[in-house]
Amino acid sequence: MKTILTILSFLLLPLFGMGQSIDKFSIDSGGASSSAGNIEIFYTIGEVNVQERSVGNIQVSEGFINPLNLAISVNPKVFLEGPFMNPATAGLMNDDLRTMLSTTSPYPDGLTTVPAVFTVTGSDAIVDWILVELRDATDRSIVVESRSALLQRDGDVVDVDGVSSVTFTSAADNYYVLVNHRNHLGILSANPIAVSGGTAVDLSANPSAIFGGTIAVSNMSGIYAMYSGDFDGNGQIQNSDASQVFLLVGGSGYSPADMDMNGQVQNTDINNIIGPNTGRGEQY
Repeated sequence: MKTILTILSFLLLPLFGMGQSIDKFSIDSGGASSSAGNIEIFYTIGEVNVQERSVGNIQVSEGFINPLNLAISVNPKVFLEGPFMNPATAGLMNDDLRTMLSTTSPYPDGLTTVPAVFTVTGSDAIVDWILVELRDATDRSIVVESRSALLQRDGDVVDVDGVSSVTFTSAADNYYVLVNHRNHLGILSANPIAVSGGTAVDLSANPSAIFGGTIAVSNMSGIYAMYSGDFDGNGQIQNSDASQVFLLVGGSGYSPADMDMNGQVQNTDINNIIGPNTGRGEQY
């Protein structure tokens, strides 16, 4: 063993002198990799006593590749009041904007999807882009990680492939989970939630699961939805939202002034949604 290590050290010296970078790997008699869901494990046949030594960016271990990265994910469920008030099918939001949606998220991370995701119809059809955040369990004002996702007609929030759980790179831990939308009031889980793989976060069935309770959401005959009417996205529904939308009445397309998300900016967006919701604000 000592002789082999000496030879390897001699052979590697020229590489170090040339300033090349070396990726972590192992030379061994056997091994493989295996994956299931969001877990991927690499293993090798090595020694029973496993140690790792490092100097600078060089790491040496006795036959094992050590890092193990486990992604965490959530399965939020939310409804938007606007498209739920004007549904094509009872119990589902409308997906009138689906053919107008950009494959690039309107949120800061600019995540992208593919056009085929927007061709799905039925209860899993995409309603709009949405933003999901993980917040610190001891200070809910601290955003640990955020990312764009997609909202289906039945309230399921999915990743950019249109079907998977929303995946994060943070470690498994307790987090407040927040869901936000470009012209609706965002909602936060009432308590920190233990997030690991595919954690269900239903923010539509019981207001006690939402920070602020019944004040934070609109009761749509037993389904609790995020309030619509926040045109300027400041977390408050105000007279200024109504006055700004009034100037855009008659327009069409993908617009924050379209409160019921039917593709048209109309007086009903003001009279049926912004007016009754004026004075409401995000509760977190």
